Amino acid sequence: MQQFLRTFLDIVLWRRGPQDLPASSLLVALTLAAYVLVGAVQLALLDEAGVTWFVFLVADPALLAATVWLLLRLYGHVERFQQTAAAVFGTGALLGIALYLPLQILVTGLGFGPASPVAQAAALLLVVVFALVTGRILKLATGSNLLTGVAASLTYFIAMNALVSAVQGTGG
Repeated sequence: MQQFLRTFLDIVLWRRGPQDLPASSLLVALTLAAYVLVGAVQLALLDEAGVTWFVFLVADPALLAATVWLLLRLYGHVERFQQTAAAVFGTGALLGIALYLPLQILVTGLGFGPASPVAQAAALLLVVVFALVTGRILKLATGSNLLTGVAASLTYFIAMNALVSAVQGTGG
Protein backbone atom coordinates (compact mmCIF):
# COMPACT_ATOMS: atom_id res chain seq x y z
CA MET A 1 0.00 0.00 0.00
CA GLN A 2 2.81 2.39 0.87
CA GLN A 3 4.37 1.69 -2.53
CA PHE A 4 1.17 2.79 -4.28
CA LEU A 5 0.91 5.94 -2.17
CA ARG A 6 4.49 6.79 -3.11
CA THR A 7 3.72 6.14 -6.78
CA PHE A 8 0.66 8.42 -6.65
CA LEU A 9 2.74 11.11 -4.96
CA ASP A 10 5.38 10.73 -7.65
CA ILE A 11 2.68 11.07 -10.33
CA VAL A 12 1.44 14.28 -8.67
CA LEU A 13 5.03 15.57 -8.61
CA TRP A 14 5.52 14.66 -12.30
CA ARG A 15 8.21 12.06 -11.57
CA ARG A 16 6.15 9.07 -12.72
CA GLY A 17 3.07 8.38 -14.79
CA PRO A 18 0.15 5.98 -15.19
CA GLN A 19 2.44 3.51 -16.95
CA ASP A 20 4.10 2.93 -13.55
CA LEU A 21 0.90 1.42 -12.15
CA PRO A 22 -0.30 -2.13 -12.79
CA ALA A 23 -3.28 -2.68 -15.08
CA SER A 24 -5.58 -3.88 -12.32
CA SER A 25 -9.34 -3.65 -11.90
CA LEU A 26 -8.81 -4.04 -8.14
CA LEU A 27 -6.55 -0.97 -8.11
CA VAL A 28 -9.14 0.99 -10.10
CA ALA A 29 -11.84 -0.04 -7.60
CA LEU A 30 -9.67 0.89 -4.60
CA THR A 31 -8.68 4.27 -6.01
CA LEU A 32 -12.28 4.97 -7.02
CA ALA A 33 -13.41 4.13 -3.47
CA ALA A 34 -10.75 6.45 -2.02
CA TYR A 35 -11.75 9.22 -4.47
CA VAL A 36 -15.43 8.89 -3.49
CA LEU A 37 -14.61 8.73 0.24
CA VAL A 38 -12.56 11.93 0.07
CA GLY A 39 -15.39 13.57 -1.86
CA ALA A 40 -17.88 12.51 0.82
CA VAL A 41 -15.72 14.08 3.54
CA GLN A 42 -15.52 17.32 1.55
CA LEU A 43 -19.29 17.37 1.04
CA ALA A 44 -19.92 16.69 4.72
CA LEU A 45 -17.68 19.61 5.69
CA LEU A 46 -19.55 21.87 3.25
CA ASP A 47 -22.96 20.65 4.46
CA GLU A 48 -24.22 20.16 0.90
CA ALA A 49 -27.72 19.06 -0.13
CA GLY A 50 -28.53 15.47 -1.12
CA VAL A 51 -28.67 16.08 -4.87
CA THR A 52 -25.16 17.57 -4.72
CA TRP A 53 -23.97 14.40 -2.99
CA PHE A 54 -25.33 12.33 -5.88
CA VAL A 55 -23.59 14.55 -8.43
CA PHE A 56 -20.21 14.39 -6.72
CA LEU A 57 -20.28 10.78 -5.54
CA VAL A 58 -21.88 9.15 -8.60
CA ALA A 59 -21.91 11.47 -11.61
CA ASP A 60 -18.43 12.96 -11.01
CA PRO A 61 -16.50 9.67 -10.98
CA ALA A 62 -18.61 8.35 -13.87
CA LEU A 63 -17.95 11.47 -15.96
CA LEU A 64 -14.26 11.40 -15.07
CA ALA A 65 -13.95 7.73 -16.05
CA ALA A 66 -15.91 8.37 -19.25
CA THR A 67 -13.62 11.28 -20.12
CA VAL A 68 -10.54 9.11 -19.61
CA TRP A 69 -12.01 6.24 -21.64
CA LEU A 70 -13.15 8.51 -24.49
CA LEU A 71 -9.78 10.22 -24.76
CA LEU A 72 -7.96 6.88 -24.74
CA ARG A 73 -10.41 5.57 -27.35
CA LEU A 74 -9.79 8.60 -29.58
CA TYR A 75 -6.04 8.04 -29.36
CA GLY A 76 -6.28 4.26 -29.79
CA HIS A 77 -5.01 3.33 -26.32
CA VAL A 78 -8.06 1.85 -24.56
CA GLU A 79 -5.77 -0.89 -23.21
CA ARG A 80 -4.30 1.77 -20.90
CA PHE A 81 -7.66 2.54 -19.28
CA GLN A 82 -7.11 0.71 -15.97
CA GLN A 83 -3.71 2.31 -15.36
CA THR A 84 -4.94 5.75 -16.39
CA ALA A 85 -8.19 5.58 -14.39
CA ALA A 86 -6.29 4.38 -11.32
CA ALA A 87 -3.79 7.23 -11.73
CA VAL A 88 -6.55 9.84 -12.09
CA PHE A 89 -8.64 8.56 -9.16
CA GLY A 90 -5.60 7.87 -6.98
CA THR A 91 -4.03 11.28 -7.51
CA GLY A 92 -7.47 12.88 -7.05
CA ALA A 93 -7.85 11.17 -3.68
CA LEU A 94 -4.29 12.05 -2.67
CA LEU A 95 -4.71 15.69 -3.67
CA GLY A 96 -8.01 15.73 -1.81
CA ILE A 97 -6.42 14.54 1.41
CA ALA A 98 -3.16 16.47 1.15
CA LEU A 99 -4.30 19.73 -0.45
CA TYR A 100 -8.05 20.20 -1.04
CA LEU A 101 -9.35 19.23 2.42
CA PRO A 102 -6.68 21.16 4.40
CA LEU A 103 -7.19 24.23 2.21
CA GLN A 104 -10.96 23.94 2.52
CA ILE A 105 -10.70 23.65 6.32
CA LEU A 106 -8.27 26.57 6.50
CA VAL A 107 -10.35 28.91 4.34
CA THR A 108 -13.58 27.98 6.12
CA GLY A 109 -11.92 28.11 9.56
CA LEU A 110 -10.65 31.61 8.88
CA GLY A 111 -14.24 32.64 8.23
CA PHE A 112 -14.05 33.23 4.49
CA GLY A 113 -17.27 32.53 2.61
CA PRO A 114 -17.35 30.78 -0.76
CA ALA A 115 -17.69 34.11 -2.61
CA SER A 116 -14.72 35.76 -0.87
CA PRO A 117 -11.60 36.59 -2.89
CA VAL A 118 -9.54 34.25 -0.67
CA ALA A 119 -11.91 31.32 -1.28
CA GLN A 120 -12.01 32.06 -5.00
CA ALA A 121 -8.20 32.23 -5.20
CA ALA A 122 -7.98 28.91 -3.34
CA ALA A 123 -10.52 27.38 -5.75
CA LEU A 124 -8.55 28.65 -8.74
CA LEU A 125 -5.37 27.12 -7.32
CA LEU A 126 -7.12 23.78 -6.93
CA VAL A 127 -8.42 23.87 -10.52
CA VAL A 128 -4.93 24.65 -11.84
CA VAL A 129 -3.36 21.81 -9.82
CA PHE A 130 -6.08 19.36 -10.94
CA ALA A 131 -5.73 20.41 -14.59
CA LEU A 132 -1.94 20.08 -14.56
CA VAL A 133 -1.77 16.75 -12.72
CA THR A 134 -4.65 15.12 -14.61
CA GLY A 135 -3.55 16.74 -17.86
CA ARG A 136 -0.10 15.22 -17.54
CA ILE A 137 -1.56 11.78 -16.76
CA LEU A 138 -3.71 12.02 -19.89
CA LYS A 139 -0.75 13.28 -21.93
CA LEU A 140 1.33 10.26 -20.95
CA ALA A 141 -1.54 7.81 -21.44
CA THR A 142 -2.45 9.08 -24.91
CA GLY A 143 1.06 9.80 -26.13
CA SER A 144 -0.12 13.29 -27.08
CA ASN A 145 0.89 16.60 -25.52
CA LEU A 146 0.22 18.48 -22.29
CA LEU A 147 -2.16 20.91 -23.98
CA THR A 148 -4.42 18.03 -25.01
CA GLY A 149 -4.38 16.56 -21.51
CA VAL A 150 -5.07 19.90 -19.83
CA ALA A 151 -7.83 20.69 -22.34
CA ALA A 152 -9.52 17.35 -21.58
CA SER A 153 -9.17 17.97 -17.83
CA LEU A 154 -10.67 21.43 -18.11
CA THR A 155 -13.48 20.16 -20.36
CA TYR A 156 -14.37 17.63 -17.67
CA PHE A 157 -14.19 20.38 -15.02
CA ILE A 158 -16.47 22.71 -17.01
CA ALA A 159 -18.95 19.88 -17.61
CA MET A 160 -19.01 19.10 -13.87
CA ASN A 161 -19.55 22.77 -13.02
CA ALA A 162 -22.43 22.95 -15.50
CA LEU A 163 -23.97 19.80 -14.02
CA VAL A 164 -23.66 21.11 -10.45
CA SER A 165 -25.13 24.46 -11.47
CA ALA A 166 -28.02 22.73 -13.23
CA VAL A 167 -28.96 20.53 -10.28
CA GLN A 168 -28.50 23.31 -7.74
CA GLY A 169 -30.39 25.78 -9.94
CA THR A 170 -27.62 28.39 -9.71
CA GLY A 171 -27.28 29.14 -13.42
CA GLY A 172 -23.67 29.33 -14.63
